[in-house]
Amino acid sequence: MNDDQFLRNKVPMTKAEVRSVSIERLALGHKKSMLDIGSGTGSVSIQASLEYPNLKVTAVEKNPDGIAIMRENLKKFNIKNIELMSGTAPTDLPDQNFDSIFVGGSGGELGEIIEYSFEHLNKNGCLVLNFILLENAIEATQLLEKSVFSDLQVSRIEVSHIKKLGKGHFFVPQNPTIIISARKDGE
Repeated sequence: MNDDQFLRNKVPMTKAEVRSVSIERLALGHKKSMLDIGSGTGSVSIQASLEYPNLKVTAVEKNPDGIAIMRENLKKFNIKNIELMSGTAPTDLPDQNFDSIFVGGSGGELGEIIEYSFEHLNKNGCLVLNFILLENAIEATQLLEKSVFSDLQVSRIEVSHIKKLGKGHFFVPQNPTIIISARKDGE
């Protein structure tokens, strides 16, 4: 999905190329449930729910502006398979299991969110985290290396889009994003 399809405000949004890789790493093909922690504008939840209409998505966001813009996007796309919750992680996260968990924002509670994710992922469940801050990505990588998650992957994606300037063109870069993924082994 193109970024310009989403309604926007000042809330950060996971961009199209990063969304694509993140959703692919969530391995949603035959999964029934997904949790989106720090859902922001809802771009990951919405694209996942449109690509996988049988998927039940729970999206949690603490920022009132994020809640407002996501509600508008849910209306715009006529989405019925996303439950939007206002709250902070991990305190307000639902006490239920999920097939995949996406973390778009950690609010400084990274260790607790990773612990919650392991406890609430079904066997062979996927955890995907996105970061723009290197320090957060390093912390998440170190926590996951010490955990019982497997198949740890860490990638950095840099995307630029072409823009016309006079008679020529140049590329306008987006913030590089670090995508971390891991899997909870079957028990």
